[in-house]
Amino acid sequence: MIRLDESHIWKKLSSPYGNSEVIPSLVHELSKTLNKKIADELIWEHIYHQGSVYENTLATVPYLLKIVEESDNVEFNIDVIASLGVVLIYLDNISEIEQIFEENHLNEKEKKRIQVAFMDSIEKFRNLVNKYSHNTEILDEESRRFYLIAFLVSIKRHKEAEIFKTFNINDEYIFVCPSCEEETFFWNEENVLNAYSSDPTTNKNQEKLAVDLHESNINLEWLEKPIDIMNINSLKPLITYFKGDIHCHSCTKKHNIFKGIMNSI
Repeated sequence: MIRLDESHIWKKLSSPYGNSEVIPSLVHELSKTLNKKIADELIWEHIYHQGSVYENTLATVPYLLKIVEESDNVEFNIDVIASLGVVLIYLDNISEIEQIFEENHLNEKEKKRIQVAFMDSIEKFRNLVNKYSHNTEILDEESRRFYLIAFLVSIKRHKEAEIFKTFNINDEYIFVCPSCEEETFFWNEENVLNAYSSDPTTNKNQEKLAVDLHESNINLEWLEKPIDIMNINSLKPLITYFKGDIHCHSCTKKHNIFKGIMNSI
């Protein structure tokens, strides 16, 4: 783990704006204040930007998790964990972590220290996600869906987590046919996923496509369980549709709806 006072190393870490040397002071201030604005600045401005992660991401995440682990502020802890869930979607294997170091500003010893500390922190992240998944009653519905992303990342369902990041508003889901790659648009209309062959925003007078709600052989227990634990009412009615099938309006081949949604990611 890179110490906060090793400024010569922090200065070398890649970041969105080339200013990783400010991170130690922000981490120190956050540990003293548990200020949400500082946490948001660290996460959304310095270590994660427009879907990208950096060397400073790997070095900072262990400190953020350490702060959460030592804090008894449940609201702050849940917020940081949920935010880190989005960051960690894109760090699901060792090869991706190694690719972050391609700029070669660090020596091998420095890289190893950062990498080992980050990998150790992933287990801490999983434990914290599980610990606070039973405290999500303090969150509103949208925030519970956001926390679901962290839960899925914690059980190594990174691609599935990206579905709920991409379609985070929960008003539509895009199905891409695994056979012909043609899109089908699923619109959430009063907790019913209606299927359309083209985007309903540009074609309002089209007929709905038939959806087969007889459950296919897909097992979504890993998704149903956290939805129930966190009582995410906006997603409960959609499970039936995720388990259903649809015939592609283009090639007519039948596919599970959730698999087609995954194919859009």
